[in-house]
Amino acid sequence: MKIAYLLPGSGGSFYCGNCTRDKYLTQSLKASGFDILLIPMYLPLTIDECEADSPIFYGAVNIYLEQISPLFKHLPHWAKHLLDSKKVLRYAAKQSGSTSASGNESMTISMLKGEHGKQSQELETMINWLKTHEKPDVVHLSNALLSGLAEKLKKELGCKVICTLQDEDEWIDDMREPYASETWKIIEANAEFIDQFIAVSDYYAGLMLSKLNIQEHKIKVVYNSLGADTIRENKHSADSHTIGYMSKINSTFGADILFDAFAELKKDPQFTNLKLKYTGGYTDDHKKVVRDIKQKMKKFKLENDVEFFDDLSLNGKNQFLNSISLLCVPSRRKEAFGMHILEAFAAGVPAIVPEIGAYSEIINKSKAGYCYKPEDLGQLVEALRKVLADRELYNELKQNCHPAIRSAFSTSEQTTKMREIYK
Repeated sequence: MKIAYLLPGSGGSFYCGNCTRDKYLTQSLKASGFDILLIPMYLPLTIDECEADSPIFYGAVNIYLEQISPLFKHLPHWAKHLLDSKKVLRYAAKQSGSTSASGNESMTISMLKGEHGKQSQELETMINWLKTHEKPDVVHLSNALLSGLAEKLKKELGCKVICTLQDEDEWIDDMREPYASETWKIIEANAEFIDQFIAVSDYYAGLMLSKLNIQEHKIKVVYNSLGADTIRENKHSADSHTIGYMSKINSTFGADILFDAFAELKKDPQFTNLKLKYTGGYTDDHKKVVRDIKQKMKKFKLENDVEFFDDLSLNGKNQFLNSISLLCVPSRRKEAFGMHILEAFAAGVPAIVPEIGAYSEIINKSKAGYCYKPEDLGQLVEALRKVLADRELYNELKQNCHPAIRSAFSTSEQTTKMREIYK
């Protein structure tokens, strides 16, 4: 069975949990005998995400320019090719607004209109490439914001179309009205051409059923997962704890809240040696958050206790996780899943997260972390204090990390579910 897997790249400028999820899923499916073609869209895949099997389609710079004016559709081939180069696209990924829906509402809706949108030429180019190279039996869209492609893909390729549901609400919630409401309506209309939706958690399946008027049987749950080969021992000493933050460094994921909680804990003599590390990168939109944290570091004389770790490669990520004893991402928004939690578990690092979205689902199934009331600084401080000060509790959470990756969140188990859906 031949599968074309369409996934947006991140450009390598920030931590992308969905990219990590796609990497391990497609690797596992390939290992189990499926012929999978990885097709990046918008931006390049990072070096460690996975190796692309095609050119980048719908290059972010070109489709943005075409949205502004139809004149850009007539750029010479060499100019379009230059704008689709990895160097230009990686630069674009770092710019303000590159990962924000605000200001990109019209382009989002145009993309969802597929062959009737302003990017129809790009869709035709992709389909011609698929026809020429390897006509797939299944096209798998990595999120519902790509659902506008489904009708034309089915018509031209005669294939089945599967669509993963993961964090579309984050993008749509940032859109102004009436664009947000229109976006949900178009996705609902596009659902006619989707043979099966895959939600990454029970929480998100329920959320999407509440947003879209589709039948419940059309959504199946396949958890995000990691392979057993990612499991490794963490030799970081719990005698000297280090809290780690691994996500996009912004206020949405609570980078600022975590610093405030850390500063509060440092007032307690028992946490004199406590450290805090951030990784995950950020775009220009969120430089102010990082700047504010660094100003507070100086104000509270914590410059030697807080570190920003910039290496987002696989080796860099592993090095970061090996240097921390506890993960904490006090997100303000409800995530569809939370791959950073699984990546921490694989490294033997328990997690403290707010009881929102799929976070509580992951913690309840793994018993490898602790939840607290969201957006409550006092609750976060007490949750951190409780786990860091109680060696027996900490060790219990730590011991549950690896079994979670081997059972509920095992790529082997989740791949079996995906195989059956494809068949």
